[in-house]
Amino acid sequence: MREVNLLLEDLLNHPSVELVQSWYMQSFLELLEYENQSPEDPQVLDNFLQVLIKVRNKHNDVAPTMAQGVIEYKEKFGFDPFISSNTQYFLDQFHTNHISFHVLINQHTFPFGSDTNPAHLRHIGNIDPTCNVTGLVKDVYETAKMLCELYYLVAPELEVEEFSAKAPNKSNQVVYVPSHLFLVLFEVFKNSMRTTVEPYEERKEGTHC
Repeated sequence: MREVNLLLEDLLNHPSVELVQSWYMQSFLELLEYENQSPEDPQVLDNFLQVLIKVRNKHNDVAPTMAQGVIEYKEKFGFDPFISSNTQYFLDQFHTNHISFHVLINQHTFPFGSDTNPAHLRHIGNIDPTCNVTGLVKDVYETAKMLCELYYLVAPELEVEEFSAKAPNKSNQVVYVPSHLFLVLFEVFKNSMRTTVEPYEERKEGTHC
């Protein structure tokens, strides 16, 4: 919340940024109510859990809403290299904190709530102590491939080369949050496929004409 208040006044006054500010303020006040309550009371713990889930769900739209605020600002005031650089630095910090909040909330709601996935019982909260990187890469590729084929009717193939100095005959495993790695890889694959396929489509259309 303090970082948001350091933004330019013109950007702060945009409706989208004001909306994000109000979400954080409301969530902060809701969580503060539990600062001095007993952690030994089961009802308190259950109420706290429900508040965390509510906060997590409400903040799902934080990233696109903040991005909309930046777009609105640029459309109104134009592009300034200095301001753009400062804004990008802020957005990097903002999104890092946003991801951290989600990790912490999920790490509580998964063990103590009903979010536990029976298919991933080896997880500690939302952390997989034996996350299979190659397997996850292939899963993400299949998801991105399906989206690419939906729009372009074609998708690049995937070739995976795996190297492990410690265990050459075993798949690489790391302690990680699979859901976040999935999101990062999905953006990489999606953008890469689009960059690969679109020039091919343009050449094909040019030949057809």
